[in-house]
Amino acid sequence: MEFHNKISICNECYGKIPFLDDKLYELGPLYSFDNCICLCEYSGIIKDAIKRYKFYNKPAFYRTFGKLLADKIMKVTQIDNIDIIISIPLNKDRQNQRGYNQSYLISNYISKLLKISEKSYVLGKARNTGVQSLMKRSLRVTNVEGAYKVLYPEKVKGKKVFLIDDILTTGSTLSECSRVLKESGAVEVTAVAIASGKKFT
Repeated sequence: MEFHNKISICNECYGKIPFLDDKLYELGPLYSFDNCICLCEYSGIIKDAIKRYKFYNKPAFYRTFGKLLADKIMKVTQIDNIDIIISIPLNKDRQNQRGYNQSYLISNYISKLLKISEKSYVLGKARNTGVQSLMKRSLRVTNVEGAYKVLYPEKVKGKKVFLIDDILTTGSTLSECSRVLKESGAVEVTAVAIASGKKFT
């Protein structure tokens, strides 16, 4: 079995990944992040892999997801312009149950590959939001309002940030976290996700 570019995915499976175009996406004024980098559509082989990564104790998947995302980032943006990388916080009870924060594992790995300072500790949860994926789309925006806080504003002031999540569905979580980061002085936030349920144009 041959593997693609020395990552843990065979060439046949790699060919089934629904990659998105190599470009920065702008989702408009309704979102607090400035632009978005997304690896692929949330469908098929990637949808199955992310579910196993999150819910079936497959933390080692972060290496493949992280390497693919790092490659995408290098293609679409100038990493020298980015100061710090931050992952979306996970509810403590959920993280204890799962044993890891899937977004942090990817964020930490990308930071090493791209040599960008990892500062996930600066962003925390102000309250438990429940499981977003189980909620109707119309409720997701209001559910995350006021749910996140910047614990160390001095660490983000004047910084350009990569904000990492596993899936961009409505974009509400990434947008709310971007909002509080900007309120604390971040000058630019780029949302970065493995997969998107949104249709980009």
